[in-house]
Amino acid sequence: MYFSKIFPTRLFLFALTTTLLVSPAMAAGNTQSDSVFSTVMVEASPHKVYEAIKMQRQVDPARKQVSYTGAEAVIDEDFSGLPVIGRAKCMYKEVESSPRSIEYYLMSSDKFKRFEGCWTLTPLDGGRKTELRLSSYLETGVHVPFARQITNNSVKKDVLRRLGRVKVLAEASTADINLTHSKATN
Repeated sequence: MYFSKIFPTRLFLFALTTTLLVSPAMAAGNTQSDSVFSTVMVEASPHKVYEAIKMQRQVDPARKQVSYTGAEAVIDEDFSGLPVIGRAKCMYKEVESSPRSIEYYLMSSDKFKRFEGCWTLTPLDGGRKTELRLSSYLETGVHVPFARQITNNSVKKDVLRRLGRVKVLAEASTADINLTHSKATN
């Protein structure tokens, strides 16, 4: 009775209907607002960083490049130590859409509902340095309290690990190694 005085019936029905219609879309997640991202400054040209992103497909023990055709790589990856779900296997496609961007999206998975993101390279200091940004969105389909926060915390760790690996690979490829030969004297 008190509720109906404060919240008229028509307005209540409208709000309830709107909530029911919007809820399925909200449950799917909003990749823009729910994506996790981080950036790192790399002491290498965007070209070297781009090549390092492609190289990491070969050196990450959890990843296996299944195919590479044109500007598309299909990656098979095992994820372990994931909160709530433990392990997951997925196959996704990385699309080298431009010299400054590599996008990826899920093809199939035993546990993930959605997995997508983008590597973005921004040249700095006349092209001698690169700001590397990695954004990633993961939807596991697990419905537990704080599922989005738990998932994003795990994704953040993975994003930082991947950025660190690419930074090391890119900067190692630009290192000048001075080798000199000295005669041994006795």
